[in-house]
Parts: sequence; structure tokens; C-alpha cells
Amino acid sequence: MSISKACVVALLITAPALVSAETPNINPGQWEYETTMTMSAGGQAMPARTMKNKDCVRQEDVTDPDLFGGDELKDCEVSELEQSRSRLRYTLSCPGPDGSPYTMSADLKLQGDTMEGTMTGDMKSPMGPMNMRMELSGKRIGDC
Repeated sequence: MSISKACVVALLITAPALVSAETPNINPGQWEYETTMTMSAGGQAMPARTMKNKDCVRQEDVTDPDLFGGDELKDCEVSELEQSRSRLRYTLSCPGPDGSPYTMSADLKLQGDTMEGTMTGDMKSPMGPMNMRMELSGKRIGDC
């Protein structure tokens, strides 16, 4: 799974899960994110990669679960879901493109104008077991 796909999966599962409980503690506006990913495959560690991006988060992005739907997660199963206004923890199990399963776990803290958390993932690949860890942080930097 690519880095950007892992982030998209996290966002796709996060928003609807939070909406079902109570509105997440995320203030709409322009957000800046930083993600550092480490990965190992077949016993070989790859160098850490850090990525930054910006995104406009609108009120409807926070409160409307339909904006995050689609077929991307139709075959996935969510377990160990714990949610509150300021925190989300879950495990997501999905079939990989070749049918091999992959599992991602996330622990995210939502603090209004900031967020931080970790995601870990395990999957089988032709190179052997693949493990991923992402450290995520984000902050609101102004209006869109």
C-alpha cells in the first residue's frame, strides 16, 4: 500500500466513525500535516520518509459522513473501535490487491486546532512480511 493510500484510508475511516458518536474536535480551516513513515519488508528497514501537505477542512468535512464514503473500504472490517470527541482508536482489516490481508491500527488525538497520532500497518508481500509505522501531526494554520 502506498503512503498516500494509507493516509486516505485513515481519513476515510476516521471521519464516519467519529460522526457516529459526536462531532470531532477539529476546527475547520486550512490545515498543514506532517507524516513520518518508517517501513520494513523482508527484514530490511527502509529509510524514514517525511511528507508535508496542506488541505482545506470544511465544516461539512467534519460533520457529514457521506463525503467520505465510496467503495475504497467496502471489503474492510473495523474492530477495536474506541471514540470520543478528542480521541479515536481503531483497527482496520482489509484484503490487499492480491488478496493477502493487511491490518492497520490507528490512535489519533484531536485537539481543536491540532491533531497527532500514530498508525501502524502489517501486510504480507512477495518480499515477506511488511511493517509500517506513521507518526502524524497536523495544525490549523488559518482560514481556507
